[in-house]
Amino acid sequence: MVNIINPVMMLLMLFYLTTVETSDNFFSFSVKQGEKIVPLSHYAGKVVLVVNVASECGYTDGHYKALVRLQDKLGSTEKFTVLAFPCNQFGNQEPGSYNEILSFAKKNYNVNFPIFSKVDVVGDNAPDVWSYLTENTKQPTWNFWKYLVDENGHVVEAWGPWISVEDITQDIIDVMEGNYSIKSRKRGEL
Repeated sequence: MVNIINPVMMLLMLFYLTTVETSDNFFSFSVKQGEKIVPLSHYAGKVVLVVNVASECGYTDGHYKALVRLQDKLGSTEKFTVLAFPCNQFGNQEPGSYNEILSFAKKNYNVNFPIFSKVDVVGDNAPDVWSYLTENTKQPTWNFWKYLVDENGHVVEAWGPWISVEDITQDIIDVMEGNYSIKSRKRGEL
């Protein structure tokens, strides 16, 4: 007996496989930046450091300065970028509007990386992209959690705010150079 798959079944199977594959990828999501929707596929092929930022946190000054330096150092290679997501969930330390947050970051730190619209990073109101980030690593418990995503959209590692940007710079470079394993989750084992 010959087993023949009809064209409709073949299309359904291809659709299912494509859907499963793209939903397991950071770059398959879109996010809001002010009034526009930005597909994260725009950053596909780059290593990305995703950070939940806040303007009135004790970590603000050190982290913003370090993120700008990191973007200066690695962003020029066109293989890396920082993506910032303001969040007001922890201590109400990001109370401003999108335009106020953007103005603060540009005026005080001359930010050189994209800042997206304010989001919840945990809970029922968190956008799908943050659910994806946290289900694959750790949930943020404060501002300035950092999530490292490889050029294929897979989450490699996450660090809390007590780990400085300088402390993870070599890990980022290792991912940019392909010297890491996604299965490794312990610090120093990228």
